[in-house]
Amino acid sequence: MQQKKGKRRRKKNRRLQRNLYLLGMVLILILIIMAGIQFALKRYMNRQDNGKILSGITVGGVDVSGQTKEEAVQTVQGAISQGNNVAFTFKVADDRSFDVEVNTLGLQVSDLEDSAQKAVDYGRRGNALKAYKIKKDAKRGKLTHNIPLQYTVDENTAKKALETAAVPALNEPQNAYVAQDASGNISVEKEKNGEVLNTSKTIENIKKLLKDWDGKNATIQAAIDENAPEITAEALKDMTDLLGSCTMYYNADESGRAKNVESGAKHLNDILLQPGEEQSADETMRPYTEENGYAEAASFSGNTVEQTMGGGICQVSTTLYQALLYAELEIVERHAHSMIVSYAEPSMDAAIADDVMDLVFKNNQEYPVYIESIVGGGCITFNIYGKETRDPNRTVTYVSETLSNEPNEEKKYIESDDPIGYINFVSEAHPKLSAQLWKVVTENGTEVSREVVNHSEYVSSPETYSVGTASDDADATAKMRQAIGTQDLATINAAIQEIIYGY
Repeated sequence: MQQKKGKRRRKKNRRLQRNLYLLGMVLILILIIMAGIQFALKRYMNRQDNGKILSGITVGGVDVSGQTKEEAVQTVQGAISQGNNVAFTFKVADDRSFDVEVNTLGLQVSDLEDSAQKAVDYGRRGNALKAYKIKKDAKRGKLTHNIPLQYTVDENTAKKALETAAVPALNEPQNAYVAQDASGNISVEKEKNGEVLNTSKTIENIKKLLKDWDGKNATIQAAIDENAPEITAEALKDMTDLLGSCTMYYNADESGRAKNVESGAKHLNDILLQPGEEQSADETMRPYTEENGYAEAASFSGNTVEQTMGGGICQVSTTLYQALLYAELEIVERHAHSMIVSYAEPSMDAAIADDVMDLVFKNNQEYPVYIESIVGGGCITFNIYGKETRDPNRTVTYVSETLSNEPNEEKKYIESDDPIGYINFVSEAHPKLSAQLWKVVTENGTEVSREVVNHSEYVSSPETYSVGTASDDADATAKMRQAIGTQDLATINAAIQEIIYGY
């Protein structure tokens, strides 16, 4: 019985081995046939191949269809150098973003030759059936395949481009400030955090995108950090007393002077001064350029009036000066104008001139002080807040005293580019004047002290008119200049009469 079972088992094993052998032979035959098909297909495709990149292939988003490797390298290089009008949009929030042109980010391609070779090889390497299908799709115009470029980023260049472009899209931090309502109640308004671009993390996000970038416009998440304001409510909590204030008025038209007054006041707003700290009004308001909010307007230069950038800012410094006087902060540097001004009593002005005249003041109190400017609608106000330590029964006033006053009765005529026949008023006469400013302190209505704060000297200038000299006739211009040289109005009018009317 056991012998019969053994025979059956051996017979079964021989049958299994024979089947496995036959199956192996079939598989080998299939592989041989497949290899033959692959070989034949490759030979066929090679005979049909012109060696150029298939239609529908891009390198870094640049179409290189039908090009050789060398041509593809040149095409992509040209597109990169021109920037290809491609930009990245950096998303700050759902409703805010900013754009940066790609060619400003300092991108450099590190493997263009290799990428061009991959473009040539695509559809020519690997599985023949797959390659055949790729070539067939290319001929039918159905192939779309991009070979990404490998980029490096010049981080310094990218940082500058990002920081410049991001500014309009970011929320500015808002300092805490001292506010006063219509009833005179003073309160501290809390600060608000702003936003600042984290350029390092944003550049990392750029690098991640570049790994598979197709060379087209793309959106990248900007990395944003909180930007804390310089002045906090905590720093201002004890500054709820109005130490000094001054208000002046200006002509709020569309002139350059009005623009300068408003710009200068805004630059001097929101200043926190710690005990012992000094502040320069000139340094805070400058540079006096259009980019910084200024325009050309009339200003004093010696005993003449000239058009200069920032003309009119002296009314800003004068308003601040008087507020500082009432707050009794220390005046480190102050200068009078060269001539008296209409908006301030003699010795109560403070002139500003680039690198020549400045208003510098110091917080000589035990506590910080906060300076606020309010400007608009023809009114400029400076308020100085802090912790009041002075006796409430003590009062400070300032009295301007004119020591001498010599009026200038002369009239001055200067040339202008206006046509002959025009005579225009330029500036009023200014007297030669000497003045000083008294600080008067009273307690319970009784004067307890009086001291001189400053002494000022002002030069005189004549009433000035401009006379037109422009003409197509050089002789007429010369005649007008000669008449102006006499500084005699009758002679000037006679010259105008002769030139215009011939008699």
